[in-house]
Amino acid sequence: MPKITGIQTAKRRTGWVEIQLDGASSLLLPEDQVLSLGLAAGDRVSAVDLERIERAAGRAEAMRIALRYLSVRPRARRELVIQLRRKGLDDIAIQPTIERCDELGYLDDRAFAAAFARDRIRLRPCGVRRMRDDLRSKGVSEEDALAGIAQGLEDEGVSEDELLERVAERRAVGLRNIEPEVAMRRLFAFLSRRGFPSEDVRRWIETEWENE
Repeated sequence: MPKITGIQTAKRRTGWVEIQLDGASSLLLPEDQVLSLGLAAGDRVSAVDLERIERAAGRAEAMRIALRYLSVRPRARRELVIQLRRKGLDDIAIQPTIERCDELGYLDDRAFAAAFARDRIRLRPCGVRRMRDDLRSKGVSEEDALAGIAQGLEDEGVSEDELLERVAERRAVGLRNIEPEVAMRRLFAFLSRRGFPSEDVRRWIETEWENE
């Protein structure tokens, strides 16, 4: 059985310690978990106990990474899972971390969708369909995506029609010197790609474009 040869303060991690084992890699754990596990230098560690310590270390590391990742901005649940996997963590560590973040209110896909929509509206406005598709690609459910987008529109005090007008007017400026039929086709294609309903795009072109 491996032996704990030392327990010392971890470098550059306040409140963490390094568990040194002979014949095995060292493990990092928060101080309180070392106490709860009853670990001490000189202890012999069975295979079962070693697995228990390794799992605790994995969960603690997953939580540390999750909290740092979520502190930057709201994240979708799937984004956090992907980030944790990129860091080499397995589902045994990831699943309880996701559940704990849920309990603490740190993960809320509907709030994430609303924040995502607000950013899009301010920085790169597009239609509801485009925002919904982009959120779905991030693992947000249809229900949460649409509810979040509706909240984002309300928060910003705009409607999809107003976003269409904003985007269309900006794009139309660069098409003024092109043959009208070609310009209208390009404008229609552009606005459709931006996620605005085809019938609304057609209506705007037929009225506003010709009026200008």
